[in-house]
Amino acid sequence: MTETSPASADFSESRVPLWLTKVWASADRVFGDSGFRKKLRFFRTVLLFKDLSTRDLATLVKKTMEKSYGPGEIVFQEGHLGRAFFVVADGQVEILRRIQVDESPQVVARFEKGDFFGEMVLLDELPRSATCRAVETTRLHILYKDHFDSLCLQSPRAGVSILHALGRLLSARLRRERRSLGTPLVR
Repeated sequence: MTETSPASADFSESRVPLWLTKVWASADRVFGDSGFRKKLRFFRTVLLFKDLSTRDLATLVKKTMEKSYGPGEIVFQEGHLGRAFFVVADGQVEILRRIQVDESPQVVARFEKGDFFGEMVLLDELPRSATCRAVETTRLHILYKDHFDSLCLQSPRAGVSILHALGRLLSARLRRERRSLGTPLVR
């Protein structure tokens, strides 16, 4: 039997019940095609978005775009104005930073599928503190600051949820960094 749609698929030698085809059709109308639903499931695994409602997550996903980068291609350059936040869909990127002004950039972090970076742009639009380069062929989901601000206006609850998760993340990073330096958190 040739499959033309989920409704015509042959499951356990029986036809799919009519009610199930209606559920699938309804899901397609609400959440788009199966590719969009796959993207929703992927974004649900990203730490910053795990507490969003399905509706808010769908709104966020619609505001993102995808872009592919080849090995060695620069995603953004240290010192350039930050305008977007990135989630790795496939591949791997590395973050390079000059530790000393006269030194070559050093790899300070690597991110792979499901990881995100450039999140500080959600708080401010200051110059990037590092360079990001694709290690291999990489596909990124990109959320521009303007689109994030639009989401916050559309759904303040979503904005608060994302910023709260970001605050927890930055707090944990600061505590970890302070511990590694032996610096007290409070003076």
